[in-house]
Amino acid sequence: MLQRIIAFFLSVVSLLGGVPGSGRALMKPCVFDVTIDAATEEICTEIKEHCGLDIEKLVTNLPDVNEPVRLVNRVFSLDTTAFRKTMNEIRDDYYAQDNRTMGLICYFLGAYLSGFEKCDITLEPTERFDGEYEFVLNVLYTDGDTEQVWTGAFYDPHTGEFHGRTDQGMASLGFNFNLREMLVYAPIHCWMRDFGFCFGYDLFCYTTPFFRYKTRRFKFDYQGKEWMIQVWKGRYIIADGAEIGLYNRPREKAGTYYDCAGDDELLDISFSLYRGDELLFSRAAQKHWWSNGFKLMRHPCEAKDLTLTFTVEMKDEEMLRAFCDALERNLWHDVTYSTDGLKVSVTW
Repeated sequence: MLQRIIAFFLSVVSLLGGVPGSGRALMKPCVFDVTIDAATEEICTEIKEHCGLDIEKLVTNLPDVNEPVRLVNRVFSLDTTAFRKTMNEIRDDYYAQDNRTMGLICYFLGAYLSGFEKCDITLEPTERFDGEYEFVLNVLYTDGDTEQVWTGAFYDPHTGEFHGRTDQGMASLGFNFNLREMLVYAPIHCWMRDFGFCFGYDLFCYTTPFFRYKTRRFKFDYQGKEWMIQVWKGRYIIADGAEIGLYNRPREKAGTYYDCAGDDELLDISFSLYRGDELLFSRAAQKHWWSNGFKLMRHPCEAKDLTLTFTVEMKDEEMLRAFCDALERNLWHDVTYSTDGLKVSVTW
């Protein structure tokens, strides 16, 4: 939920960015200046060489985000230093109440309305994870104050893994990234789990030019619930990717919305994605509700050129029979499957 709120806030900020206005002298009309250190630049170069995505250029050429701030300062003559201090005190109160969401909202509001002069992005050693580094934002505000923001995005140079403090993704954004495999994937406790799944999500993706994938849904009844295993494969922006999602809902519930599988409902899921005879990547067996992977590619291909093979281990014979019956009803010409004990292996 926090990421949705932040995304909405940034969208409003972007919209307001076109509003004319100049703030008081304190808020100098300059473009937000961003630099990165040598270690971060090396990572960005490796990604660019592999898939063409120039993260360094994107980060160091951000537009002026201070225009709305100047407008606020002109209208309200805001003392940004005092305002930021107050917002930080409110943040700490919310943290003490174990309400991190509201605390972060207050923090971001105080930081944003202070105006940004410059930000240096560095990789700093961390004691939290031995031998790993954390991305740090060294921020200079327009009132002259400085702040170090430890982002919660960690990097292990030995494995190439980017991850967060908890199993919620880098900086709690919902995804991890492996530099060696050029693979983006979601950990089990990512924030998307709170939003379930409905047809509208796919409909939205179909209306954008960024996603070109195919999907199949296999629905079956098991222990009083309607279950759905949905699979996807295709192009995701600049990646070839695949997903296997596990959802359920009460039988009497209508519509297209399903809940994500709970902790006691997770199944062992593994899969491999091929382009022709070439293995793009695999995801090892893990108890999950949404096993996925998105491999950054210079030239992502169409879903018809990809083959997804996945294996799901059912809980018992009843669930096995129910899922196999769902497969039989939806085989068409492009799906085959086999069983080995409680494991069902599907090729699509």
